[in-house]
Amino acid sequence: MFEIIVNNNIEANLKRLLSGTQLETKNSSSITRDEIQQYLDQKHIPMDSLQDIYKTFWKSDDSVSMKQLLSPLDFKFKEKRKPGANYTKEFKEQLEKLRLKQEEIEYQKLVKGDDNKTNNLFNVKEGDELELTPAQINKQIKEQVTTIFNILLSVVSVVFAIWYWTGTSMRIETQYRILLCLFFGILVLVAEVVVYNSYLTKIDDAKQRERNKKERKKVVKKL
Repeated sequence: MFEIIVNNNIEANLKRLLSGTQLETKNSSSITRDEIQQYLDQKHIPMDSLQDIYKTFWKSDDSVSMKQLLSPLDFKFKEKRKPGANYTKEFKEQLEKLRLKQEEIEYQKLVKGDDNKTNNLFNVKEGDELELTPAQINKQIKEQVTTIFNILLSVVSVVFAIWYWTGTSMRIETQYRILLCLFFGILVLVAEVVVYNSYLTKIDDAKQRERNKKERKKVVKKL
């Protein structure tokens, strides 16, 4: 996550290590001259590498201590990796072409409005089968159940109102009250069905007009 900045003390001892023969005589690890030179060039060194060098070459040297090496102590935090930072110029150009191509495809779909997988009722052409998702099927079922419930509620409400009115205000015989309730109940039921069918007819007409519309295409951008 972070490394130690190579201060003057670390730099001086690393240079002394490079100029001497300790690397050849004491080095039992994988520490190399190139590695040490890299630390000097980049001006920072991992803490574990510094500890490894210290234990191998300087632990028995009274003139070098870890406290001395770490004075002053500064940290070099690793930069967060940026997506695409290591991409080559050719690869970036290829990605840009793919992005523009994808935008063009999406634009053409938007203009045509006839995506094969669209679930928009007004974009379905004659002879095409509408592909409904489970959520849309569930929604349609709920709408149908709600419509049936509303129709039955209207019929029951009217029948109850007629029954109550004929019993309290008109005080007519029961058989006539039943006939009146049946008559008005059927009348309301027929009226509700007619209104609902009229609504469905208008929806079908709107879909038909949408299918018959001529498409006007215009290319606004070329790859």
